[in-house]
Amino acid sequence: MSRRVLPLVMALTLAAAAGACAYESAGTTTTTTLPDGEAPPPTGPAEVVASDQRVEGSSLIVDSVSLPAPGFVVVRKDAGGSPGEVIGISEVLTTGVIARVPVPFFVPLTEETRVHLTIHIDVDRDERFTYEPPDAFIDEIATGANGDPATTTALLTLLAPSSPADVFVDPQTNNGTLLTVASATLPSAGWVVVHKSEGGEPGTILAVSDLLPAGTAIDLRFELDPPLESTQSVFVAVWIDRDEDGLFDPAAGSDQIGVRDDGALAIESPVITVLARSPGDLFALDQESSGQSVVLDSVQLPAAGFVEILTDVDGRPGARLAVSELLSAGIAPDFEIEFEEPLTEDAVLWARLWIDFDQDGTLSAADLTVLDEPGGEVVEDSFEVTIAA
Repeated sequence: MSRRVLPLVMALTLAAAAGACAYESAGTTTTTTLPDGEAPPPTGPAEVVASDQRVEGSSLIVDSVSLPAPGFVVVRKDAGGSPGEVIGISEVLTTGVIARVPVPFFVPLTEETRVHLTIHIDVDRDERFTYEPPDAFIDEIATGANGDPATTTALLTLLAPSSPADVFVDPQTNNGTLLTVASATLPSAGWVVVHKSEGGEPGTILAVSDLLPAGTAIDLRFELDPPLESTQSVFVAVWIDRDEDGLFDPAAGSDQIGVRDDGALAIESPVITVLARSPGDLFALDQESSGQSVVLDSVQLPAAGFVEILTDVDGRPGARLAVSELLSAGIAPDFEIEFEEPLTEDAVLWARLWIDFDQDGTLSAADLTVLDEPGGEVVEDSFEVTIAA
């Protein structure tokens, strides 16, 4: 559908052509050219209703329009209380009552603006709004039930900007309860939100930051609720507080995901490798040994990890005596572990289980102890070793 838009001339008289008809609209005489024998469409009664609203700048929404014939909603800037330049025109609208009519602007607004909205009837039925020479036609201003022009005004306030926004998240390994965002850039106040991936789209919300000011925030740390139970990708998005009410309410539709410079949404989808810390278990009986090794009756690891043997100090684990090689997740019965230096006397020892959390194949400070259940106790136990004669 084509449409011509030229500067507004509110009072315009065109030279009458063959078959021309003249119509009155809001006190202005206009001349229109119609096919021979064709009656002009009615220009009333019509009505336009629009509320003051917050807009992102490139369009507005008209609450409702009532037309006696096909026509347009034309938006003009306010000029000292009167309609000024045309800044937007709707698509051609059909006869009847239409709700929530979008009207795009030629150029996005950059500041709070009062506008006048007027209904024009498509008198020549060409589905184009035309209103200045060299066009030989003016689409009439419609009238209300009282004979006045069908027009109204609205105050447009700009929403908080949603661009440019950005977010960076590295792939990471954890127990499914944590996530760190390297950096997030917000063009206006908003939040960083972690979503579960559902059908390849952002779904259930796992964590929301505090309200962040415009700018760049680094090393944002989140606790995920509910925790991830397996390795998977998640979505991390920058959300903008578009209505500036300080409340994150995605269901209401007022807050929106930020937009990058290239027009893409400010969303990252990192893979979170989940290494479970639970459930784990071990069972060790008191035993007789040559001092070269000890045997644990059963070891259960929820993920790849290690068995550590320690001395006893006042009923608590003490110094490390031995560490197993890396074990796979699962249950290992009758697991034997050798000492680097043999035991020479009877002793109480401790066994403790670890997860190879940093996945480097060695027991280090970055690794985590195994728990008997989520949020439970560390899996460790003591047993007596008697050195055989």
